[in-house]
Amino acid sequence: MKTSLALTRALPLLAGAALLLTVPGLRAADKKADHEHGAEMAKPATAAAALDQAGKLHMELAAQVKAKNLKPVHETAEKLTGVLNALPALSKDLPADKKTRVEGTVKNLAKALDALHDAADEGNQAGSEKQLGTVDSLMKMLTAQYPAAKAAHAH
Repeated sequence: MKTSLALTRALPLLAGAALLLTVPGLRAADKKADHEHGAEMAKPATAAAALDQAGKLHMELAAQVKAKNLKPVHETAEKLTGVLNALPALSKDLPADKKTRVEGTVKNLAKALDALHDAADEGNQAGSEKQLGTVDSLMKMLTAQYPAAKAAHAH
């Protein structure tokens, strides 16, 4: 009787210990997967490189929505959000007012991209197109903060 009582008390402890041992392994696997996933796109080292990557991803996103190919929108939107989130830290040379606008626009873009990929995940073409319009406007506002980007788009 004592043995079975001790075993009954020990089982939850063993299960908890096993869980603690496996979870860090799972987290490491997730980090490795994220790292491999991120390897598709190198992190930009300059604001110009980030804007270039963001522009390409934005065009890819627009093409996906317009072609009614909503399945890859989620992943593309998340890549674009990642690149955009790096932009404020890379924009140290901007005047304070423009840097503040960049930070606010990046936050608004993250929300709009999230709403876009939610609509796409639901298979909502009209909602995806509406959110893409918001993303388009915010991307124009963002690139307007960078003199070099405006000059590049003028050609």
